[in-house]
Amino acid sequence: MAKILIVEDDEGTRDLLTEVVTRWGHQVVLRGNGREGLDAIATGDFTLIISDVRMPVMDGLTMLKELRKAKSDLPVIIITGYPSFDSAVASLDEGADYYLVKPINLDDLKAKISKCLAKSDMIHRLARTIRMNRILLILLPLLFTAGLIIGKLLLG
Repeated sequence: MAKILIVEDDEGTRDLLTEVVTRWGHQVVLRGNGREGLDAIATGDFTLIISDVRMPVMDGLTMLKELRKAKSDLPVIIITGYPSFDSAVASLDEGADYYLVKPINLDDLKAKISKCLAKSDMIHRLARTIRMNRILLILLPLLFTAGLIIGKLLLG
């Protein structure tokens, strides 16, 4: 089960997304604008963010830009009811994983969520493997030296 932050100012879209994402087995946290979204990200441990573009206080692209400045690798799906080539390019340039147009095709959304979660899982497993390899690289010379010392002691 993933913990998904939905940042959306439209109540109808928020209710729909909450219902379907919860039905798909995920935990949902809701926020109404990008500023509230960033505040939630700072205090919560989310697996994925789904955000609208046009919202009061702070829009979704500004939130995404701030998120990426913090070096966050959280997957982000951008949704919009006002699609344009410029906003699509801007959202992908800022690091959005996907850009979807309202009304949202729920099968497409489910597939994109699954892809984002799989990618995130792979990134975390790769980072864990890299950390383990670094530890082994540090320990290997020490273990080799200890083996030589024990061997000399045992063989005389």
